[in-house]
Amino acid sequence: MLDFTVRTLRLPSAPVHGTLFVPVAAEPSAAVLLIGGSGGSEPSYVGQALAGEGVAALSVAYFARPGLPGQLRDIRLEYFFSALEILQNELPSPTTPIVVLGMSRGSEAAMLTAIHSPVRVRAVVATVPGNVVAGSLPPGGPAWLLDGQPLPYADHSGPDCENADALIPVELVPGPALLVAAGADQVWPSADMARALSQRLHEHGDPHDHTVLEYPEASHSLGYLLPHLPTGLLPQEITDTTADKAARADAWPKTVTFIRQLGTPK
Repeated sequence: MLDFTVRTLRLPSAPVHGTLFVPVAAEPSAAVLLIGGSGGSEPSYVGQALAGEGVAALSVAYFARPGLPGQLRDIRLEYFFSALEILQNELPSPTTPIVVLGMSRGSEAAMLTAIHSPVRVRAVVATVPGNVVAGSLPPGGPAWLLDGQPLPYADHSGPDCENADALIPVELVPGPALLVAAGADQVWPSADMARALSQRLHEHGDPHDHTVLEYPEASHSLGYLLPHLPTGLLPQEITDTTADKAARADAWPKTVTFIRQLGTPK
C-alpha cells in the first residue's frame, strides 16, 4: 500500500502536464517542483521516491506533450509558476518549504523560476547544471520567456559567455542552492558550470550558502539522481557506468537531507 497519493494532471483540465505526489502518513517536510532536461520526459520517478521520503512533489513536462510547445523553445516561466501554485495549494501549512529541482537544461528553468516566481521558493537543487541561459533546441531561438519576452540567452553552454546578461544570476535565488555536478560529463561541462555558479555566489557574498557535490568520474546520467533508475529511462546516447551509479548513490541521500532539513526549525 502506498504511503502517498498520486494524482495525474493534464491540460486543459489542469494548467500543467504533470504528476502530483503527496505523503499521507504525516505532514510533508517539504515540497519539490521537479523539472526534467532536454529529453522532454517528466521526472515522475524522482517524485515517487521523494514522496516515499515524506516530501511532496510535483513532476512536470514542459514540452513535447499535448497542449505544450513541441520543442524546447519559447517556454513560458509562468508555466512553472502555475506548477508552484498547485504545489503550494496542496500543503497543509504555509510554512512548508518549497524547493525547485531541475536537471540539466531544467536547471536553468529551476533557477530562473526561483528568482522570478511570485510563489516563494526556499531553495534550488540543480543537477548537472548550466550557468548560462542557453537557447532553444534545435538552436535558433530562445528557450525561456518571461512576460512573453525572451530572456537574454546564448546559443551555447558555459561556463564562459560573452553576453553577461545571459549568465544566470544565481545570487538572486532566494535561498540555498545544492549543485550536483559530473566531472566526466560528455553532454556539456556541468562541473565547470557548477564551479562558475559557485564562484558567482561567492563574488556576491554567498547570501544563503550553497553546496557543490562534484563527482570527477561521473557522467551526465548523474543528473537523474536515483541510485537505481527505471528501465528504459536513459536515452541511448547517455551512458551509465559504475562510477555514475556510485555517484548517484552518494548524491541522492545528500539531496534528500538537504531538502528535508529546510523544514527543520532553526
